Amino acid sequence: MKKVMILLAIILTANVMMAQKKDRTDAFMYNKNGQYDKAMVSIEKCINHEQFLGQKPDWQAEAWLYRAVIYQNVIQSGDEKLMAQAPDAREKVFESLMKCMENKDFFEENKQDIYQRVGAVMTSYYNDGSAAFEKQDYATAAVSLKKAYDIAKSLGSPEASEMMKYAAYACIKDKNFDQAIEYYTELQNDGYYGEDLYYNLASAYINKGDKDKAAEVIAAGLAKYPNSDMLIRENVNLKLSEGKGTEAVADLEKLLEARPDDYTLMFALGTIYGDDTKDIYDGDKAVNYYMQAINTKPDYYDAIYNLGALYINMSNKIKEQADEITGFSKAEMEQYDKLIQEANALIETGLPYVKQAYEAQPTPEVKQVLKSMYVRLNMTEELKALEGE
Repeated sequence: MKKVMILLAIILTANVMMAQKKDRTDAFMYNKNGQYDKAMVSIEKCINHEQFLGQKPDWQAEAWLYRAVIYQNVIQSGDEKLMAQAPDAREKVFESLMKCMENKDFFEENKQDIYQRVGAVMTSYYNDGSAAFEKQDYATAAVSLKKAYDIAKSLGSPEASEMMKYAAYACIKDKNFDQAIEYYTELQNDGYYGEDLYYNLASAYINKGDKDKAAEVIAAGLAKYPNSDMLIRENVNLKLSEGKGTEAVADLEKLLEARPDDYTLMFALGTIYGDDTKDIYDGDKAVNYYMQAINTKPDYYDAIYNLGALYINMSNKIKEQADEITGFSKAEMEQYDKLIQEANALIETGLPYVKQAYEAQPTPEVKQVLKSMYVRLNMTEELKALEGE
């Protein structure tokens, strides 16, 4: 009786093995004939059979390769009906190829084919991520680019870091700062330490409200890239946001000593000193730095316009002082007239810069500023000419 039972078990096992082989063969033939819907059914029956792991390793690896080929053909067919049956076709291709690579002997024999197919999946994810980024669908871009990175990393590709950089930056654009921090941290773990990483990682922490961590990241970045413009400026902005204006300008002025022709640093200092909402406001220093920038780069529009606007702001402050005089005594009236003259003199000084800015970029905003200056100085003819444009 036992012999009969053993024989029956052997027969059943053999039948199961034959069924799997038939499923694999059917999948191969259906794929060859372009019947991808039937090929998918057959190959899934094959690899999901409970006896699949009992097959020889090479036989299994070949089945996984058939599966990868079938689903790649589904993707390449462009058939929406087929794609609807396999919405995760790309994931199945990658999974199948990774299974092939587990068998070292099979992988060595089929390395070129497997690598090409893995590379095609990676490129597909990367292209989808790039297209989504262009459409400003940053959440989708981040997911696709991260998948491209995972594949590139599994292959040991030197392009992996670039893909992760784009995925992390997509998270920044999507305002998903927690995910961005996770991705940039993984980049660091991979050995990437570009200045852009420190800048964007600090930005993510700042947006999360963790200024201490942001300062730590910036300090680490500056230790590696002491002359990095982006890190220096971010450090200055961080200090300004924390009310450390004196430290911020000290950093910029020290940097300007090393770069005496850097008009962007001069402009930055002019902007900081010219901001009357800050404790370190100093109109004279702001004028000086804007003038340095213009002397270095005569067509520097931003510095030219800002200088004109600064003179208007300085004039307005003096006019406010004049308006606070409410008495009509001789001394008070003389003080009032003196202040108005000082205020108008500043408008006159700033006028050429605003005119130059308007000539360079005749925007409605600058035109309105120029009109207000003509009104203040009672320049009726110039005002009519400007309004008649």
